[in-house]
Amino acid sequence: MCNCLTMEVEPKYTFVPLPQKNYVRIYNKTTQELLSKWGLNGNFVIQHFSFNEPFQQYHKYHLAETFFKNDTVAKELLTKQGNCWAKQGIIASHVEIKPVPCSILSMSFFDKMKDPKNGIVQKTGTICKRYDMEVESLLVSDNLRGMLLDNECPEYNLYLKDEREEFIFRIFQMLVLGGVICQYEDVLDPYLNTTKAIYKDLIRVHKKEDSHLSVSTLVLQVTAKDCRGQEYFPYDPSHVQNVGFLLVDATAREITTFVHQFGEYSLSQ
Repeated sequence: MCNCLTMEVEPKYTFVPLPQKNYVRIYNKTTQELLSKWGLNGNFVIQHFSFNEPFQQYHKYHLAETFFKNDTVAKELLTKQGNCWAKQGIIASHVEIKPVPCSILSMSFFDKMKDPKNGIVQKTGTICKRYDMEVESLLVSDNLRGMLLDNECPEYNLYLKDEREEFIFRIFQMLVLGGVICQYEDVLDPYLNTTKAIYKDLIRVHKKEDSHLSVSTLVLQVTAKDCRGQEYFPYDPSHVQNVGFLLVDATAREITTFVHQFGEYSLSQ
């Protein structure tokens, strides 16, 4: 009698580039005008790929590593090259993966910020100003940015560590901190509305058997390194605004890449 355990063979994924999706919320006029105002237009790139094998969550690390080591992906993936985005054909030598919670279904998640008692906004709805200071090379001149960056200010603890790691919070943070040339808002609504637009375009929600809604998109934060050990997706991940994500849709067998780089960039393919 054989007592050997049968080892499951990991899927051999292949990837096919997909056309750019026409996101109705991200690419509408209002969203684009705000992204330009905050210095973010051209700073992030979204791309799409399909994969051939069924996906289970326990294969997430294997899927991400295979993706960045795939020759077809390397030829299509846009990454930072100087001040431009370009297809550099880099095959990853090492991929670091961190699951990102993505469970929020309501913008009530941000209601704590709207309560004047919590120090982010005044009763008029205006964001509370504070003395200027630099944190992580970014200017912090109000309590909203203090809540995001300054772990010594009282507002920083308004959101718990697990809440701050939520994908929707990460999008919000990216928008508020902005780019090199950023015209900040005096009120919360433009940030919240744009966060909702991007989040709704990027994630998939499904109805479970008990009729409750649930986010089915798996989000992974990724850092990919080339053969020299240099990070390229994203470049310089030590900067809070340089982030790269993979969004996996198991039902459609699709991967969406989302990478943001702080700075001023143009697109060159």
